[in-house]
Amino acid sequence: MSQPYNPRVVVERTPNTLLHLFLSRYKAFSDLDWKTLAENDTGPILQRLLAMDEADRHHIGVRWRQVHALADSTGTAVLTKAGHECGLNIADGLAAMKNAHERAFWCLVEHPRLFDHEQVYAYTFSLPRTSRETRVGFPEGKLSVTGEFIETLKGQIKEVYKDEERAHLCRVDHREHDGLHVFHAYPSDYLDEIDSYGADGQLTTVTVTPPFHIVYYVDGPAGSVSLLAKGGADKHEELFKRFSITAYGAPPPPRAAKRTFDLRVLKDRNHEFRRKPADHIALVRVVAVRLQFPENAQHKAWFEVDRDDPDDSIYDVLRAKLSGGLRELARTRILSAELQAIFRRPRELERVVRFKITTPRWCDLEEDDREGRVLWGYLPAWGLEVTPKHVE
Repeated sequence: MSQPYNPRVVVERTPNTLLHLFLSRYKAFSDLDWKTLAENDTGPILQRLLAMDEADRHHIGVRWRQVHALADSTGTAVLTKAGHECGLNIADGLAAMKNAHERAFWCLVEHPRLFDHEQVYAYTFSLPRTSRETRVGFPEGKLSVTGEFIETLKGQIKEVYKDEERAHLCRVDHREHDGLHVFHAYPSDYLDEIDSYGADGQLTTVTVTPPFHIVYYVDGPAGSVSLLAKGGADKHEELFKRFSITAYGAPPPPRAAKRTFDLRVLKDRNHEFRRKPADHIALVRVVAVRLQFPENAQHKAWFEVDRDDPDDSIYDVLRAKLSGGLRELARTRILSAELQAIFRRPRELERVVRFKITTPRWCDLEEDDREGRVLWGYLPAWGLEVTPKHVE
């Protein structure tokens, strides 16, 4: 983003047609003559925003802050990926827009549920991958959310941060989409100071209380809860505990054990990546490997093939480059590998997923998108994810 969020910037960079579609649902805009309103005439819109009741202003503010955060090339990529995850092909619609604000606002109007997608939320509220965790094993079924539930959850979140003297205040927004519940909490952070002009026209220091962000995603039918929150493993444990007690009256299921990987099976050029037709995985192949040679642990080499040529075989490269061919490969240790999976689903664009695995405990395969979840499910069957006692 080139500048901090300001509603004026969003209005200036968004066409009136999109603003009209979004704002027409609010009573404050029922008397605005959109036909005669000039593009970039921000005054009538901003005046009505200021006159709205607090609940509507808050809702618009949350979404427009997301629009502003998504108004760059990375944000557009995040929206495209989230759309793909939801089975939407939004690339053509985005390409027709003139700027990044317009692209993000068009998504808000045409596909508002994308703005509650985990990846979009994580990006717009600056919650890195290390801030995200999913646990399964919660009671399956419909979750009943009442005003009392929300108030109890607020109190539980306040307790988590009491010793840090944070979260004295807390607001929780709740939305539900086809059984998926989104709880966005805004606990108060430490006091901050900003420079601002006062009513007397003098520059002064103003004390403010900004919020920080905690988001729960609850998939009732699947019995899973995802958490977006900074603070590390201990904080996550406490936040899961507080939510589980509020929602289910019991402690949460434990954190999943660390995954362990072993790449020995990739020494066999005939190794099969068996998959189910229903998953529409057209191809799985190894496109790069890092080898360690037995004579000296410091002797390592990286080999890769053309990722855009499905017929370029890593094993043909190794046969040609290793002095002993594939017999030499059998003596080496594969430290890391990059794999490529191609999904071809009916009526959808082809999706190519590349991911790296490094033994014994690292894999950059996404866990929060559709293809990533499918591939994670195959790693044990393919012999790439193992129990610790089987590691080379």
